[in-house]
Amino acid sequence: MQSVRSAAVIDVATAVEKLRVDDAVLTHGDMLLADIESVLESITGLQAVLLRRLRTARELDAVKELCGRSTKNWLHEEQLLPQAEAGRLTRLMTHLPNFPLTQAAFDEQRINIAHVAAILTALYTLPVLLRDTVEPHLVDRATHYPPEEIAGFLDELLDGLGIDKASDVRRDKRHNERGVDLAPTLDGTRSIAGTLSPEVGEKLEAALAHAGHKAGPDDMRSQRQRRHDALGALADAYLSQHEPSFTGAPRTVIVTMTLDTLETRLREQWIEMPSGAQLSAETARRLACDAELIPIVLGRNSEVLDIGQADHEFTTAQRRAAYQRDGGTCVFPNCGNPVEQLHHIVYRSRGGATSLDNAAWLCAFHHWLTHEGGWTLQRAANGGYIWTNPLGQQFERSLDRHT
Repeated sequence: MQSVRSAAVIDVATAVEKLRVDDAVLTHGDMLLADIESVLESITGLQAVLLRRLRTARELDAVKELCGRSTKNWLHEEQLLPQAEAGRLTRLMTHLPNFPLTQAAFDEQRINIAHVAAILTALYTLPVLLRDTVEPHLVDRATHYPPEEIAGFLDELLDGLGIDKASDVRRDKRHNERGVDLAPTLDGTRSIAGTLSPEVGEKLEAALAHAGHKAGPDDMRSQRQRRHDALGALADAYLSQHEPSFTGAPRTVIVTMTLDTLETRLREQWIEMPSGAQLSAETARRLACDAELIPIVLGRNSEVLDIGQADHEFTTAQRRAAYQRDGGTCVFPNCGNPVEQLHHIVYRSRGGATSLDNAAWLCAFHHWLTHEGGWTLQRAANGGYIWTNPLGQQFERSLDRHT
């Protein structure tokens, strides 16, 4: 993709290159520290610009239309940022506009991006009605102290505002601090730490107790080990319901139509669900793409004229063969998302065959992209895949590699 940059960004890139080339060894301490401070301030200013540009790019759907990815995945998969950093930038660009004082302090380089993250985290632990009151105090604190001070200062601030420790505000704050961290350690093991809300804690305790009971008198595992193995059993039970299905269609779609609609052919129109919700034809086709279809034809007085047989989807053998052929990954170039749907490259509604050659494993996002995002997918001459975005630009994924 050809790179076209704004004049201001070109000037910045030129200045950085000049600084890199002319990075002489300084021996004057005052100048050295002054340079470092100036570089840090410039980095903060660039990060503020980065968030604004990312937000604008998302509003214009630029990443989706040109690269076929979400903003977070584009940062991680194409710009090669760590996944955590891509997630942090995505969250900050989304939520920072909700807090104008924090946004202004960041734009003015009075606080850095770590301060911004700490302030937003603290504010989102509070009820909405308290955030406007608390925000200026947190911004002022951030201009004088490191980001790590923000969380502790919030408790002091709540005390100063006379909010009782046992109040609903405190309980809301504790609830919003819930979370679990899972991190890799040595040889593929993981460490786990976090805080559970009371209801989740009770459910997890009950599940671990049920799944982690002693298997018999010869079961010599400690209680801690049994809880560990029980957690694995819980994960297996969940994944068995949500991993790619090799045994048939993951859902059943009942298509109800009038005789007139059937006789005059289906048109591009919005479809009303039994609940009254309206679905576009594209959405309905996406939901039905990997489903078991049962047609029901109604007469002119809404009487049921015919209930068809279920139209079975890809067989177990076809699903497994396609999964093996596609490498167990989404067939969009460099996509890192887990696969979810075995997709008809040529839609069934357009005569596409339920065959291995017409099948492609897609993640949920790229499956949506083919039906509602304006992208098209076709089989390449070499057996791979060609993706075309709404602007006509093409991206190829070959079968012998993931690019």
